[in-house]
Amino acid sequence: MELMVSERELVVPGTLLAKGKYSLGDGVTREGNEIFSTLLGLFYFDEGKKMVRVVPLEGKYLPKAGDTVIGRIDKVLPGKWLVDINSPYLASLDPKSALHDRIEDLSKVYDVGDLVFAKIDYVDEIYNASLFTKSMPYGKLRGGVLVEIRPTRVPRLIGKKGSMIYMIKQETKSKILVGQNGLVWVKGNSDMEGLIKKVIELIDNEAHISGLTDKMKEYLESEMKDFNS
Repeated sequence: MELMVSERELVVPGTLLAKGKYSLGDGVTREGNEIFSTLLGLFYFDEGKKMVRVVPLEGKYLPKAGDTVIGRIDKVLPGKWLVDINSPYLASLDPKSALHDRIEDLSKVYDVGDLVFAKIDYVDEIYNASLFTKSMPYGKLRGGVLVEIRPTRVPRLIGKKGSMIYMIKQETKSKILVGQNGLVWVKGNSDMEGLIKKVIELIDNEAHISGLTDKMKEYLESEMKDFNS
């Protein structure tokens, strides 16, 4: 058994991924002893299940310098953090872009699984991104829930001059941070978090509808009457 590509490597249909008796996940096919990708996407290998799969690239965020994003710490290395920002590749966060003081154990600041709100500081020609979290409003996100939408729907969620997201915050009295990578962090009481998640998912699915802000306001007001009754 042999893997022919690396974890999270970008592959195209027909790419030889592995040889041997691996389990097959989505986006792959077997021909004899060889396993090939059937789509454009990122290669993943599940060590426990010995499974190979390809996650489609469609809908993935392509980072741009100056964007604000929400990411999840994927790895803590001796000299940096690697952060999943819903992009084809992991972003990197250097201690100099995150800390005012030197610290040896980086996991005491951000550990694997932690959510961070960050600014994209730099992007190279193949979309490897460097992040910045050193000053407010950036940093670790504690509690709350994470909602994922298509990155192309982010402008609709924000609304003209911020009208949609402002309305949702005002109606629900909750804190909401929107990443341009399609990840949205919501913090409020548990009932309100669930309701906001539904609203965000509705906006994701109905972005083409005109008058959407008014429609979402009516929906929120109707649902919140049940909370107060």
